[in-house]
Amino acid sequence: MQVFKAFLKSARKYLPINLMYFVIFCTIAVAATNFNTNKEHASFRTAALDIGIIDKDGSDASGALCEYLESMHTLTPLAQEKEVLLDKLFYRTLDYVLILPEGFEEDLFAGEKKNLYETVQIPGVYSSAFIDEQIDSYLKTLRLCLAGGFTPKDALSHTAAELAASSNQVQLLKPEDDTQTDSRMSAVYYFYQFLAYVIISMILTGLTPILTIFQEKNLAKRISCSSTSLLSRNLQIALGSTLYCLGIWVLFIVTSRILYGSAICSKEGLLCIANSFLLLPVGVSISLIVSCFAPSGNTINMINNILTLGMSFLCGIFIPQQMLGKGVLAFSKFLPLYWYIKNNDLISGFGGEPFTMHAYRAHLGILVLYGIALFSLALAISKYKSLRQKA
Repeated sequence: MQVFKAFLKSARKYLPINLMYFVIFCTIAVAATNFNTNKEHASFRTAALDIGIIDKDGSDASGALCEYLESMHTLTPLAQEKEVLLDKLFYRTLDYVLILPEGFEEDLFAGEKKNLYETVQIPGVYSSAFIDEQIDSYLKTLRLCLAGGFTPKDALSHTAAELAASSNQVQLLKPEDDTQTDSRMSAVYYFYQFLAYVIISMILTGLTPILTIFQEKNLAKRISCSSTSLLSRNLQIALGSTLYCLGIWVLFIVTSRILYGSAICSKEGLLCIANSFLLLPVGVSISLIVSCFAPSGNTINMINNILTLGMSFLCGIFIPQQMLGKGVLAFSKFLPLYWYIKNNDLISGFGGEPFTMHAYRAHLGILVLYGIALFSLALAISKYKSLRQKA
């Protein structure tokens, strides 16, 4: 086991830099997950907005719509002067302006759906979409009542009663303990999302220089001259690499258990752990490929930064996949970390797709195939290099 002992001695040399990666990651991960979960899981509450109303129709239907909005927001009747509207929106004294034109009621009861009303909004303010949704909900309910045979007057009263009853039924379904559990689970998802970048970086930075040492021509000849067979040499290096990578992985699993408690032992937490385990063969295979070219320490750091940062930005670690362009996503599907993040988003629900074990296993299978393909490529490069040295 001389080769294995030499591997462990070499690994100690790179222990400080890996510990530095670990401490930095834990610090950033805790800060990032706390920021994201506090923002993501803030308690829901309805907010009253300031809405300006210009009711040119003055009908029962326009009045009923105004009453509905007034039950949730602060309404301010306005004159039609354009300068007045723009000033109020510019100085944020109003969040939204609704204009109900003449003939609103007539067009509504006639079944018209387009150009029933006009709005003036502040560009880029999401509260405007919230009000649009409420108006749309009111009009859809009213149309259903009319389609059900109600008279216009009865339809207006029934719509008001129905929406009032619906709003009274809105309540928080989860107690405080469950909310805290969800917050912890969200933190787990963010932790394992950033973990992909750090694990690959630590494997490349720590394992590649060790493998490069054994690729060195004179050392390889000395080992081949000894009683240690080529198979034994490779098995001892493989054993050292396995223990090295497993040690890194277990360290992070234990850390996540300490940080997030029982959330790690939930079904979702275990799925995240299983997903992260398949990062190891991918990282080891990439390290084997890089080590075949016997790069220097500075070159390894450069390759590490290019590969890990590049995949992190392209695959959705630093920027959510939903925010990436179609061209970027099409390219990133050829990278292994895309499928890791795809699974993490699937577990968390952040990607907008419903979780299914079939999709989860499919993404795991793709990660396994990437590990096999990269490992095969590393063996092919190593074999080619060996043949060239003999020639």
